[in-house]
Amino acid sequence: MPGDFDTVKERIDIVALIGERVPLKKAGRVYKGLCPFHVEKTASFQVDPERRNFHCFSCDEKGDVFTWLEKWENLTPAEALRTLADRAGIELTSSRRTPEDKEREDRLRKLMDTALFYFTQGLRHPQHGKAASDYLAGRGITAATIEKFALGYAPDLWDGLLSYLKKKGFTEEEGITAGVLRAGERGAYDWFRGRLIVPIRDSRGRVIAFGGRAMQPDQPGKYVNSPNTPLFNKSATLYGLDLAKAAIRRDDVAVIVEGYFDTIASHQAGITNVVASMGTALTQEQYVVLQDMKLERIVVAFDGDAAGQRSAERRGRDLLPLLQRHSGRAGAGQVGTRGYGTLYVTVLPEGMDPDDLARREPAKLKALIADASSLLDFLIAKIRERSRLDQSEGRLRYLDEVAALLAAEPDPVRREVYLSNVASDTGVDPALVRKRVEAALLAPPRQAPAGRPAFGTDQETYDEPAAVEMKQTPLSER
Repeated sequence: MPGDFDTVKERIDIVALIGERVPLKKAGRVYKGLCPFHVEKTASFQVDPERRNFHCFSCDEKGDVFTWLEKWENLTPAEALRTLADRAGIELTSSRRTPEDKEREDRLRKLMDTALFYFTQGLRHPQHGKAASDYLAGRGITAATIEKFALGYAPDLWDGLLSYLKKKGFTEEEGITAGVLRAGERGAYDWFRGRLIVPIRDSRGRVIAFGGRAMQPDQPGKYVNSPNTPLFNKSATLYGLDLAKAAIRRDDVAVIVEGYFDTIASHQAGITNVVASMGTALTQEQYVVLQDMKLERIVVAFDGDAAGQRSAERRGRDLLPLLQRHSGRAGAGQVGTRGYGTLYVTVLPEGMDPDDLARREPAKLKALIADASSLLDFLIAKIRERSRLDQSEGRLRYLDEVAALLAAEPDPVRREVYLSNVASDTGVDPALVRKRVEAALLAPPRQAPAGRPAFGTDQETYDEPAAVEMKQTPLSER
């Protein structure tokens, strides 16, 4: 991977790349122009083709071709590398593909775009799309938001999309591989039928999967999603990231919610740094996607009911060691600094989800996000709430549970602050609390089982496709 960066950097003409966005004039061995990162009248922005870098001598923005794309197009480092490698015609060593592999991927991407067109036209159909259109209107979703998120509708037909894809030159096998068709005893059939369609796009805005919401109460599964495919890995995908990443970088904060409509309603209310884990718990892979953006804060918003908080605490315990490991790599005293974004938690009012709050009280949702607690504070507060600190055994249990959390904390100053708080809560001498934490260091580390979601609340309405398929009427029984 390091070799990939060097190779791509050497092949990309930084003057041509930046010149596509900023008018540049040659001035000696460098090129000058007005800085795109701040308002100015005198050109202080320089591009040096020999050093392959740019620098604004006024606002001090600087970097190379990768930094330019990260800042200008709101890409992650990995995305910038892939984009520039494609521009230079370089095959990355980390993802060597044969021409046949590339052709198959290109066809799948075209198929997904074709399916998206079919679904968006379905929503516009005066007969087929009426129920979905009425549903969206009832939720206050505007026409502009429908267009922004490319919402659609899958007509209640067994072979509507299948026939359309065949007319466009795609095979049944390709549709099955892409996750929009299913294999039955009598051939392939449409996986999404009679459902409001939510396209799932990668961070570059390319359609990689779909989610479908039932429009009738007797449909099996309130939501069904595409299965994992060559284009789609659900555990590593955040819904809405393509539309949110500019605001995330601007605010230095990412907000994670559970559902599609939590994200959609938030964006419509002007809170555009929101993404969704798509109804499952936040996974470590999803967290790393945001951590790679080098953010100051990553805020998880979840419902305030008791079940949601219990689940959040359980998942939070699994994710905390990952955060502490990342913080440790930053070095002592660097916990929560840029590049090792601290995870925060906000609890919504009981009985409300982000969708409700965004539509009814967006200012309150913004305030809750701003006032979110760090994950460690949240976990300690939950332990304190259920502990009987007025009893000796309750104080001991509280001390042991918190000591286990603090044992892996790499920042000694941060650890001492929490240690002092625990000593105050329990009335135990700080030196004895410190010994308890040191003893917890010797215990084997707690790790989440492989593949287990790391943090969040499980939502049964977001069924996995395989689970829902068992309830579908077999094609042979039509």
